Amino acid sequence: MSLEPFTTIAACRYRKRLDRVEETQRALLRQILADCRHSPLAQELGLTGFESFEEFLKLSPRSYDFYSPFCRRVLNGDSLAFGANPIVAFGETSGSTGEPKLIPHTHASLDLVSRFMRMLLLFHTADGPAYFPRFSVWLLVAATSFTRREAGVDIGFISGLMYKQASGSRRKSTAPSPDVALIQDWDERIKATATQALTRRVGAIFGVPAYVGRLLAQASEQAGGRPLFERWPLLTKIYYSGTPFEPYRAEIEGFIGRSVTSKSMYMATEGIFAAELDPGMDGAMRLLPHNMLMAFRDVEKANSALLPMWELEEGCRYELIISTIAGLLQYRIGDIIEVVRRRPLMVRVAGRVGDEINLATEKLSLAQAQSVMAQIARKCPVSHSRFLICPDPRGHRRHLWLIERGAGDPIVEIDLQIDRALAEINPSYAALRAADAVLNMPRVLLLEPGAFDAYISLGLKSRGQFKFRHLHSDCSRIASIAGLERIHARISQEAER
Repeated sequence: MSLEPFTTIAACRYRKRLDRVEETQRALLRQILADCRHSPLAQELGLTGFESFEEFLKLSPRSYDFYSPFCRRVLNGDSLAFGANPIVAFGETSGSTGEPKLIPHTHASLDLVSRFMRMLLLFHTADGPAYFPRFSVWLLVAATSFTRREAGVDIGFISGLMYKQASGSRRKSTAPSPDVALIQDWDERIKATATQALTRRVGAIFGVPAYVGRLLAQASEQAGGRPLFERWPLLTKIYYSGTPFEPYRAEIEGFIGRSVTSKSMYMATEGIFAAELDPGMDGAMRLLPHNMLMAFRDVEKANSALLPMWELEEGCRYELIISTIAGLLQYRIGDIIEVVRRRPLMVRVAGRVGDEINLATEKLSLAQAQSVMAQIARKCPVSHSRFLICPDPRGHRRHLWLIERGAGDPIVEIDLQIDRALAEINPSYAALRAADAVLNMPRVLLLEPGAFDAYISLGLKSRGQFKFRHLHSDCSRIASIAGLERIHARISQEAER
């Protein structure tokens, strides 16, 4: 039987609940403070547990270095170091910006994943193409679900911790199976996942776009190159996180053989922050005020006061600072969000703090670089996703773009094409480039196909999950990154000429 109009009514009610941000956030803070009252962490921060929302916002944001000793304390046997609820798991980060971090989780914080999946099922059903829903499987493309145990605490990638929650909330309606999800070798797990998925009624895929593309390539190979919609006629949506979807859309839809709807999610090791729940929003997401406390600082005002969710302004960019029910308080995760609509509150992930190259106030961001590469890849045989940008060691007034080329005709004036494309979307860059006033034309080094294979392979095999760092404000640091040694050698050779 049809679930309409019940799903539409339920989805509408849920959206209204998300709109009550002030009420929800104030209630959540009371819960967080009550749970951490008298804990070693609260004592170190000077918190009584009875602070008002306004008083709590005055607490200085903290980096991971502050919380690391408390994580070690948990591993030494004090499971209540963060609060009244014991720490039962640590999500381990990929270590893309240094040593991997351990992010604390309680049973309650992990349960938020199950609740999120049930919410997503509601919207997936309500927005589905069929009036009568048909049973289908959700395919999860992620890092290994393998976890190790230390001092009674599970430690692993958040995807592994989330897999257990997601598969539990969907019972037998997820793939791959637990034994396949446990495989630690990336290539072996992808092959086994594709083999298993080709026998299931896949209706949605979840994952980082690059991971999804890799899985679909393997599935296509196993299917003899036939369009995958022939195996998965119910596949209509891809839920993605980590990176933009559009640069990968053509590749992904090419394997599937038809267009799909993409829905953005904002997830990290700390939890789930936002999701695209409204039709026609093109990646803009609703923040989830019941999942964690969020405070914001205007990135254009470095020392400005923190703002609550209900005081954000449309068109502004903010650094996100979070407090979780597992005990992280005023934690700087390093992400920047942009508010695209205030009522209802809609945001996009705009990048990372410090994740830009700023030679002369041009502030070249990752989003801008990805937009430029998407344009260039449509015109030239180059990869849209395999590139690095850093200051040019041969000239301090220009950027150096290192781009992996593909098969095809010789590339003409790619530096000029990049220069023009960036000037169209970055007014500051355009002004600084006018008549070479401050910045010079970017320099481009085209790398052979597969030049980044070692970087990606080593990242996946050593860490199980991988984040491709495209922007490097210091060219010399590239030499210390595993898999980029040959590329750094190429930069050094060019610099000596």
